[in-house]
Amino acid sequence: MTTTVEVATVPSTDTPGTCIYLHHDKRSYIFGQVAEGTQRAFGSRKIHMGGTEHVFLSGSIGWNQMGGLIGYLLSVGGAIDAAKEHTVTENVKRKAKGQKLLTPAIHGGIGVHGGDNLCHILAACRPVIFRQPISVRPHEFREDPRSIDPTKTEPDWVDDAVRVWKVPAKRARSSSPPKRRHEEISNGNGGQSQDQTSKRRSAISDPEVAGMIVERIMFSGSLNNRSVLLPRKIRDLKPTDKAVIINGKTMRVYRGPFASDDVELSNPDLTAWVFPDPGDNAGDGKNEDVLAINHFPLPKTAYGDTSMSYIVKCHDRRGKFNAVVAKEHGVQPRDFKLLTAGQSVEGKDGKVVTPDMVLGERQPGKGIIIADIASPDFLESFLERPEWESPEMMEHICVIYWILGSDLTSDARIKKFIEKRPHIKHIFCSQDTCPNMITHPGAAEIQTKLRRIDPERFPLPKFDNTIKHPALPAGSPIEFGRSGKKFQLMPRLTFDDQAMAPFPDLLGAAKSVDEELITLAEEAKAEATNAEFLARVEETEKDIPNRDAEIIPLGTGSSVPSKHRNVSATLIRVPGIGNYLLDCGEGTLGQIRRAFDAEETADVLRNLKCIVISHVHADHHMGTASLIKAWYEQSIRDGTSTTLAISCIGRYRNMLEELSQVEDLGFHRLRFPSCPFPNGKDRDMTTAEDLGEENFGLASIKRIPVPHCWRSYGTQLELTSGLRIAYSGDCRPSSAFAQGCKGAHLLVHECTFGDDKQDHAKAKKHSTMAEALSVAREMEARRTLLTHFSQRYSKADSLKRDRVHGEEHSVLLAFDLMRVKLGDFQKAACYVPAVQKLMEKLAD
Repeated sequence: MTTTVEVATVPSTDTPGTCIYLHHDKRSYIFGQVAEGTQRAFGSRKIHMGGTEHVFLSGSIGWNQMGGLIGYLLSVGGAIDAAKEHTVTENVKRKAKGQKLLTPAIHGGIGVHGGDNLCHILAACRPVIFRQPISVRPHEFREDPRSIDPTKTEPDWVDDAVRVWKVPAKRARSSSPPKRRHEEISNGNGGQSQDQTSKRRSAISDPEVAGMIVERIMFSGSLNNRSVLLPRKIRDLKPTDKAVIINGKTMRVYRGPFASDDVELSNPDLTAWVFPDPGDNAGDGKNEDVLAINHFPLPKTAYGDTSMSYIVKCHDRRGKFNAVVAKEHGVQPRDFKLLTAGQSVEGKDGKVVTPDMVLGERQPGKGIIIADIASPDFLESFLERPEWESPEMMEHICVIYWILGSDLTSDARIKKFIEKRPHIKHIFCSQDTCPNMITHPGAAEIQTKLRRIDPERFPLPKFDNTIKHPALPAGSPIEFGRSGKKFQLMPRLTFDDQAMAPFPDLLGAAKSVDEELITLAEEAKAEATNAEFLARVEETEKDIPNRDAEIIPLGTGSSVPSKHRNVSATLIRVPGIGNYLLDCGEGTLGQIRRAFDAEETADVLRNLKCIVISHVHADHHMGTASLIKAWYEQSIRDGTSTTLAISCIGRYRNMLEELSQVEDLGFHRLRFPSCPFPNGKDRDMTTAEDLGEENFGLASIKRIPVPHCWRSYGTQLELTSGLRIAYSGDCRPSSAFAQGCKGAHLLVHECTFGDDKQDHAKAKKHSTMAEALSVAREMEARRTLLTHFSQRYSKADSLKRDRVHGEEHSVLLAFDLMRVKLGDFQKAACYVPAVQKLMEKLAD
């Protein structure tokens, strides 16, 4: 059996974390960080996610380390569900033909391993993740197995393919995460003071309640489970029940005693609350006395102070079977397999033949180390670990992957550690040693071709193929990490540098645009710069405010990120007022950094005023935590105390608050105009009076329920300048939304399916292109941007609409990283024929 190790991601704009993919013939494992953008990177590089059975998160647990994990788990779950559906469909055909039926593949679920607060972060996402077709088993490491006995060499976790030792490092006491300034106190509009919610907790919470929520509610492996707890008297509880006692709003695990213990119960009539078993649809009855799990907060936790690294080794393997020797001993061929399985057999003259007589020398299991050191705070603790001085544990280690924070690549202490172990290959994975290269070449090449047609609206993505770290001397055991860097660990150690991801040839992509398209582009430019045309534009748009407002679609795909489109996010920059973000799917911050250079990214963040979360489907909001944190860190660098509005439902607010217990996201600086009071009633209309002086450039926020999932909203932002922006989120066509936003200057509407997929649109509660345009007409929207396309339209070749010349109501299709000003929609429309022709050619 073959075991390979591959660098799946390294630090870049698209993938801020390092992810190591270990593949065995039986299953796959992830080690390192599953940061935002990981699942999209796997898709672009065609790395199979479906075989993943265990994820070992390194470092200090936070959103940076695991912001992409939820999306990764959902994608694996989706692959499992699709495989099941395929088997059912195929077996119907086979049964009709009298053929042998396929045996459904059984996926045992995914084990997720990590340090402090792993379960808390996963369970904090329960308002938005539930009833998934994949089971997840979290394993939160709290004990250091070698703190008592440093000579203990037994693995901390083992299966039939690999052995794993966890190596925790403790943060230096003097460098704990800083508390916020005491004077950073919110006003009454939705924030909380540091003393109330933002101060650092004294203890990390027991992970058991959160772990139960993850296993029994969120990722139970069943689509039938509901997010409820079932009542049961203490006297009726069984030791096998997963139950909690609720005191006030606090949940704690009930561990006994039980009636079966044959002891007197102090309060047998007390009600406990039991988690349903996976697949149990209990709680479906309308009159059942159940508790919704989302109504109760998680036990409060504290910032973690542990950074996890790992030693990973394959098992030893038997030596090669020598058939010639076996025959010399008179072993019958039918018994060969018994010998290879470790059993003795009878040879000639009744002589017992043992495996060691016919097998070659045993192959020791080779291994790797994942060394995650985000800051100097953890370095001394890491270097002092007893594992590094254990000959048995360090034996047969071939590669160390160093996941390092800023400036640690030149630290003398790390260099000394490496000098003592020159026989090991040391691979540095950090921002200093990895080029910020394009992660998704397919998307970048399309963007480059679009730029040849319309350079004003399609800038090149920002990238840098150089490495900041000084060149290494000849013979150095250090190498720099690069996506695709791969080697075979077992049975023979071989390195394959040819597998490294190449730098995309964007110049070649630009040159490949043929003359027909260039001619169409020149015709479009002539039309868009015609004096009479520009005069008509000025006349028809003179009543539109903020014509210099710029719309930047950051993610235009639906459901999951793909190689060509990221998931939902649309940035609107209004000069002199601020920036507004319509949804914030996973990887949105990376898309911002691909669209803008460092200086302009800082400007986007510092002037961000409001994020709208339309609904709780994961593809619309899993990038929010990282974006909020980046905004907050920018405000700290600027020395300001600005605030940020989040238009969302109360449950989403609660999720952000619970995530902020693990790391400082700047929650105390957030305002929630649509759910201003914790656990209070949401409001669908927020007026200027409600917003007060801290108005975020907004005159009002209007939310209109639309037909999609639970609590889905279309939203209208009315700016203080009078500009009105209507955003559909995901939905079927809604007359209420159209009428409620009548005359909006800009409509951003979902267009998930082409007109030939009407049935799909109805079944999934989305809109076709014709339906989206009908909403625009009923709304009398002045400008319309269509977005949120099914990933089946990877290059938009199947999304076409007839252009109506002279149509004042201009409509554009969105592309990732496209930039168009509100006053330039009619100019951009001139290029539509050339863009549409390019998409047709790309589809051929």
